Amino acid sequence: MRNCLLFSAMSLASDKSIHDIDVEEIIAHAQVSRGTFYKYYQSVSRLFEDLAEQLAQDLAEAIETVNIPSVDKSVHLASTARLIMRLLVDFPVLGKLLIQLPWLHQNPKLDVFQTLRRDIEQGIKEGLFEKLPAAIGLNLLIGSMVGGVHTMLLTPPSRGYEDKVVRQALIGLGLEAKSADKISTMHLATKVTLPSTGILGKIDR
Repeated sequence: MRNCLLFSAMSLASDKSIHDIDVEEIIAHAQVSRGTFYKYYQSVSRLFEDLAEQLAQDLAEAIETVNIPSVDKSVHLASTARLIMRLLVDFPVLGKLLIQLPWLHQNPKLDVFQTLRRDIEQGIKEGLFEKLPAAIGLNLLIGSMVGGVHTMLLTPPSRGYEDKVVRQALIGLGLEAKSADKISTMHLATKVTLPSTGILGKIDR
């Protein structure tokens, strides 16, 4: 029942702001009573907090399973970022919700981008990127990704837009344009696969 409420909230968020969704809409979509809702959550905002934490955990696990055969952290970073963007556009119900959630909030339960964070930290240590605080580098990359996904969901641009977004982020991190061009257009032989269980398992494939 909890997952049913969470999925209903996620579905509704694909059409409107999470700040405009109320209890009545959620229980109508989930086809449950108001009492059932309050058995699990005190408010809609608390439901979305729980949804963010659950999605962060499930997505982080899915991203961690992707096998990108590269020891170069700039290549691994770019490939992972491009795969995440493609995933969020391929599943709009997921993408439209995720771009509304506070992923940059200092909450360890929302660290869905831990792989990106580690790549940036290591890349800075290895001299691949500028010597800047890793948090700033991560904010730069995630901000670019969120903006790119938002654009792709609103008015789908030409194929490969995610590559252009990641290219600019790499340059912002300190890579030369020529290297960023090459890295951001490398062939991706894999993809992020959503789990078949939990909330993500309810999304249409």
